[in-house]
Amino acid sequence: MSIEGALAATEAALAAPGPHHPTAVVCDDDKLAAGVYKALRRRGLRIPDDVSVTGVDDIALAAALDPELTTVRLDAELFGERGMQALLDVLDGRTPDAGDIPVELVVRASTAPPSTP
Repeated sequence: MSIEGALAATEAALAAPGPHHPTAVVCDDDKLAAGVYKALRRRGLRIPDDVSVTGVDDIALAAALDPELTTVRLDAELFGERGMQALLDVLDGRTPDAGDIPVELVVRASTAPPSTP
């Protein structure tokens, strides 16, 4: 999905019938969060007062957004390396090694508890 796709998906979610809008949007990529920010602002919603937003990757954009984006930092190179090794193991008929990839939650200003109605 692209930034524009995230913007469109967020606008569609916010336009859905019903009295309540989402209180949080969890993006699987920091770039997508930029599209979410744009859609929320077009609706006059405040981050994080009205809607919290999170991402994954902790790329430079996360700290450049306003407010700065809460995100999950992971070692993308290690993630790719482990994924490739697992694929090669499966293709060779072996069971891939199990193992954790370290991640870190980087809490910034884009998240807050939901407001009470």
